[in-house]
This record gives sequence, structure tokens and C-alpha cells, in this order.
Amino acid sequence: MRCFCRVEYDGTQYSGWQVQNKDRSVQSTLEEAFSTVTRIPCKIVGAGRTDAGVHARGQGLHIDLPQSADLGQCETSVNAVLPNDIGIYNLQKVSDDFHARYSAKQRCYKYRIATRKMPLFKSRAYKLTYTIDWNCLRKNCTFLIGTHDFTAFCAAGSSAKSMLCTVEKAELTQENDLYVFTIVADRFLYKMVRSIVGTLIDISRGNISMTLDEIIQSKKRALVGQTAPAHGLVLDYVTYDEVL
Repeated sequence: MRCFCRVEYDGTQYSGWQVQNKDRSVQSTLEEAFSTVTRIPCKIVGAGRTDAGVHARGQGLHIDLPQSADLGQCETSVNAVLPNDIGIYNLQKVSDDFHARYSAKQRCYKYRIATRKMPLFKSRAYKLTYTIDWNCLRKNCTFLIGTHDFTAFCAAGSSAKSMLCTVEKAELTQENDLYVFTIVADRFLYKMVRSIVGTLIDISRGNISMTLDEIIQSKKRALVGQTAPAHGLVLDYVTYDEVL
């Protein structure tokens, strides 16, 4: 039977989501845990492929398990086998044609930026060492809303056939000494969020004179700013019609 669950992980010690030939990945660690518990080879499919060092709170995956599997006990056992920096929750049966990636309607990412040294967030937020015009950053966030060609923000190595993404939400909020950039879209390109965040920062510190809208319209990767570090990024949630 096809099953779905959400995954939360700290990506610090992993080469990313996707299985690698030699390096440790989140996907391979999960597959090993499910295989150990079920005593059969297990393959999983995730909603998205996070980069090395990127975290997740509500990543989605699907897996085919034996019809007789007790899902409650399976979830408990898999979590017992997994290392402390990966956990699954809400393991449930879904329809046979459900697909963790292609059935996803929206994905929400959050990027945290620290304005001072914050030891509790050293692997969760990007600490800035220079002054930022936060109002400028907020203004440029509005240019992301809508359907755009994000060619400029797609890093080399992408296999995407289309560069069009529809962004429903893009905003900057403040949580004490942390600023949180939230973006919600139907899909994202390779390293798109980190490229956007880095460019927003460079615009707002005066390193780039163009607006984000002008860079989007240019479709030129050369005009994009820095790629923000991976450790500030979290795949916060993936939305589906069928599952919780």
C-alpha cells in the first residue's frame, strides 16, 4: 500500500536529500531505517531535493509498504532506528496514484537571518555582519508575487524544463533579533530560494543597484547576487489536497 509521512530533519550532517554515491543523505538514511523495520528493501520519494546543509520541518515523502503493516507501530519503530537529527510523523495510507512530488500543490520555505551572534541559531540562521535596509528588502519581496520566469535565479546543473514558477507569498517578518524571509510557490528551481535571498541582501546593502523585478525580467544569471548559505534555509511545509 502507498503511504505518506512528513519528515523533519537537521541537514547539517548530510549531503542533501537525494541519495549520493558515497556521501550520507537524508533519503538514504530514511530508506535504511524503513528497510530495517520492515525487513524488505524500501525506496522513498520526497517532495523536494534539499541541498547539503538545508533543513526541513514538513518535507513530504511517499513509500510503498506491505498491506499488513501497522502504520502506528511502523512510525514508532522507524523513529527509534533513525538518528536524532531525522524524524518522521503522520505516517498514513494514501491513494495508489499519490506522488509526494507531483501531487504537491505548494511548497513553503523559510530563511532566517540573524542580526547578532546567536549561539542557539548557529546552524539555523545566517548571521549578517553588515547593515541592511530592511524596508528596501521588504519592498523588493513584492516583486516576487505572481508567475514569473526565474531563469536568473536557477543555478547551473538544473534539469528543469520550465523556469516558470508561481509565487503566492513572499514576505519578511521579524522575530526579536531574527528576520525571517518566507516564500510560498507551486515549485522552485535549483538553489532558487538561496539565490533570491542573497540577491535581496545585496540589493538592500547597496551592492546591487537594480531592483529584484529588473533582475527577474533580465533572465540573466550574471546579474544575481550572492547565493545565501544553506544553513539558514528550511523547507517548512509541503501542501497537498489529499493528506494532512
